Amino acid sequence: MTYRRYVPYNRNRRSSVATLFGRYKNPQQHLSAKFPWMAVDTPARIVIVGAGPIGIEAALYARFLGYEVTVFDSGEVGSHLLQWGHVSMFTPFGANSTPLGLSALAAQDDRYQPPADNAILTGSEFVEHYLLPLAQTDLVSDGLKLHHEVLSIARKSQLKHENLGEEARAEEPFVTFVRDAEGHEHLFESEIVLDCSGVQGQSNFLGGGGNPTVGERECRAHLDYGVINASDADHQRYANQQILVVGSGFTAAANIVQLSQLARESLETHVVWLTRDDCPTEQGGPMAIERDDPYPQRKRVLEQANQAASAEDGHVDHWPGTSIKAIHYEPQNDHFHVTLAGKHEGVHTFDRVVANVGHRPDLEMFRELQVATCCVSESPRAWRPNEDADSDAHDKTPLIHPEPNFYILGAKSYGRRSDFVLATGFDQIRRVFAMIGARTNLNLYAKPMTKSE
Repeated sequence: MTYRRYVPYNRNRRSSVATLFGRYKNPQQHLSAKFPWMAVDTPARIVIVGAGPIGIEAALYARFLGYEVTVFDSGEVGSHLLQWGHVSMFTPFGANSTPLGLSALAAQDDRYQPPADNAILTGSEFVEHYLLPLAQTDLVSDGLKLHHEVLSIARKSQLKHENLGEEARAEEPFVTFVRDAEGHEHLFESEIVLDCSGVQGQSNFLGGGGNPTVGERECRAHLDYGVINASDADHQRYANQQILVVGSGFTAAANIVQLSQLARESLETHVVWLTRDDCPTEQGGPMAIERDDPYPQRKRVLEQANQAASAEDGHVDHWPGTSIKAIHYEPQNDHFHVTLAGKHEGVHTFDRVVANVGHRPDLEMFRELQVATCCVSESPRAWRPNEDADSDAHDKTPLIHPEPNFYILGAKSYGRRSDFVLATGFDQIRRVFAMIGARTNLNLYAKPMTKSE
């Protein structure tokens, strides 16, 4: 395959991304074609941040095209998925895998048998049967650097404010500043950076309006996050305890379902479910359920959570219209004193506090780059020249930033929103490499036609 060469900066034909954005209604379709410095030929260097599903798939895609790829992750392959590994995914395996990935696995091991397309896997099963084997293929494994934390990404000799929208900025390589497991620091240069790091590493705060509540920073290490495994790994931690669950999203609902079951087995277990909304939904509980929800697994969990919250068995109490004003952890007794405001104001004592209040993207690592984000969701925002910085008009999953050849893919591209699915991330990978390769029809995910077709 042939791609455009990386074109050096030429002052005699100087032009800007701003000019392009003024000329085309959809700049993402024309950027690489009109500005060849955005199209990078192989064997260019690509740094990928994150060894989750999107990062590993992007690495495979890039290596198949002949790029040199380095993937950094502060943990293991699929570490975010493994945090809720016992929970079933919403979507079937066929929607969470790609033809390219399956072909790579079959080429690596002719005995490999993928799960059925309609199989609903848990997070751990998905990592075990697809993601980890994919990361261990020859095309990906050589560039995989686990337990390497990305601290910062910048241009080699371009400050943040310099050469906005100019091809002179693209002349300088990215420098990714990394710390390994032994604490040693390293610098890695590349022509392209794909941030696929996700959002699960940064939980929102408990306080009103998104602030930390009083005392939260001091006791943050003792709070619980994510989906707990009350029937197995976390059973001893939660059985016969007084538990506060804070949040009104799917993760909180999944935890309520697990804890209500635990309470029926360990009768001294009691759960308080705290939500900010003042009154229950039409379904009789705090969770609003779409009648035509495309994901039956999600709908089932939400229904079970509402049933647990409205049941009269005393295991789960739903406290609506209530927020946390302050929290204090006592290590001597291993419990929390929580000051509440609203309908259930006062000081209450709990053994465990589960904070399911959502996540936010880590914007610190690309602070020195020219990246536009939405003022509401902190997701990438479609950039237009001279646009009001406070405008929140944005495409659903924009890929182009003022920073040439820097892309945010995966859950992080949705910012604080929680409706990302892997199929969207796979399409982002396809779109990005079509732009990098300056070929709008480039699609390694296209399934080969069968003889009958």
